Amino acid sequence: MGIFGSREEINFSEPGEISVDHQIASRLPDSGEFLLSFLSDIHPDSYRTLEAEIQRVRHSNGSIPHSNLKGIKIQDWKSGPLTHLVWMTAKDRIIVGVWASFGLSGKDRKLVSSTAERLVDTQGIRAAATWSVATRTPGRLDVDSLGEQLTNSWRESAGNIRNGDVIKSFRKWQR
Repeated sequence: MGIFGSREEINFSEPGEISVDHQIASRLPDSGEFLLSFLSDIHPDSYRTLEAEIQRVRHSNGSIPHSNLKGIKIQDWKSGPLTHLVWMTAKDRIIVGVWASFGLSGKDRKLVSSTAERLVDTQGIRAAATWSVATRTPGRLDVDSLGEQLTNSWRESAGNIRNGDVIKSFRKWQR
């Protein structure tokens, strides 16, 4: 027993394919929708093309896992406008890992954080959040807080995308 009470019991199980909890998913922002909203003033044909590309990289659970963007680098103009999505979501793994392991220490912190980060890569944020909430003691994780952190991170990153970058990503895109 520690100074502040007993140690939290972790209900850890190695995740397989996560069935996303719709209550959790509805409280989290979607990076693809955020990018579409951010670029809503582009030409309608370009908008529809970008929308189709975002749908192409989605997981069946609706998330956009980082592994589906692995061949695209930041400012990789030949990969098209998804380079902006890669730029925006570059910090997501860390944000979700820190959120999932908040209040833990030692091996538990490392195990929960690394598993949540791996899920962001393979199944997306919604799956990682669903698994994290199920693994931790009820009430320990605030999903709304995670949503705010992600939105703030995306806003900060999107603020660095210039008009010329958007134009360049569409012009140099090698489909």
